Amino acid sequence: MRRILVSLVSVIVVAVAISAGFHWWQTPRDKAAIENEIGSVHRYVEVDGHRMSVAVQGSGPRTIVLMPGLGTPEPIISFNPLAQRLAAQNTVVTVEPFGLGLSDGTDVPRTSEAIVDETRAALRELGLGGPYVLMPHSISGLYAMWWATRHSDEVAAVVGLDDERYTTDLAGSAPAWPGWMSAVTAVGGVRDLIALDKGTNYLGLVADYQESLGDAAEYTKDQQDLYLRGYSWVLNPTMLDETAHEAENVREIKGAIFPASMPAMSILASSSLQADPEWESSHRAAISNSAIQQVTIMDGHHYLFHAHAAAIAEMTQQFLDEHVQTQRR
Repeated sequence: MRRILVSLVSVIVVAVAISAGFHWWQTPRDKAAIENEIGSVHRYVEVDGHRMSVAVQGSGPRTIVLMPGLGTPEPIISFNPLAQRLAAQNTVVTVEPFGLGLSDGTDVPRTSEAIVDETRAALRELGLGGPYVLMPHSISGLYAMWWATRHSDEVAAVVGLDDERYTTDLAGSAPAWPGWMSAVTAVGGVRDLIALDKGTNYLGLVADYQESLGDAAEYTKDQQDLYLRGYSWVLNPTMLDETAHEAENVREIKGAIFPASMPAMSILASSSLQADPEWESSHRAAISNSAIQQVTIMDGHHYLFHAHAAAIAEMTQQFLDEHVQTQRR
């Protein structure tokens, strides 16, 4: 029994070593391939001594800031079909917060204040002054609301993409991922699970990702593959800390409403209304001026901009043209 146990342990140790070695070798190559795919719109800015990855598209008079959801593995690729359309008349900045995409990690606690201040710093480094049109997805709705209520002079409008608000469920939820997942990620465990699931669909991870894409014609096969590879490193300590702070960040905006002079539109996914009974009412509760603030519902997945980039871009442009003056820098 002792020999069997030693043999099993030895096999596990060797398997983990091989997995970790391949992961450490492959990850920089994957990131280089993502940089190449994104192309010339991509750049890095330094924020608090760390590299933050951003993409800047278009040169229009309004600056739209695309803000990703929790754990989005590669935000620039994810937002690209929407960003390209919006960039026809606007300057569009996609920010990959620390811990996501090609950005570095950080030890700074993932509070709304910290994430917003880091995003503001990145925009300053790019030479882009406000006021900005914030376009948050999912958890970034918390940060956009914090930004809009603490630094309202910097925000021209908010257009939410199924963005979070205060709900009872979110305010009391426990972290979705245990801290030890960062160790599993570091040794290539998540990469191994994705490779296994692509062949077997046993866990349904890849299937859910493919469902979120909807109209896959918006993304090339290479883009889909690179986006999926991003999951191999996204469960890192920085992102997991953001998960751990989610409930705290939700509670911080309890009762928050948009300033009465600030245009705001929330585009909600029908699937989220089914998942959380307070989802629609929480967004309507943030309205302080119904003349320039509204909620609309769209059939689709939580990542609704994957399949409906054209419709969302058209809706957003019409809303901005009606309610937000252009400002030349």
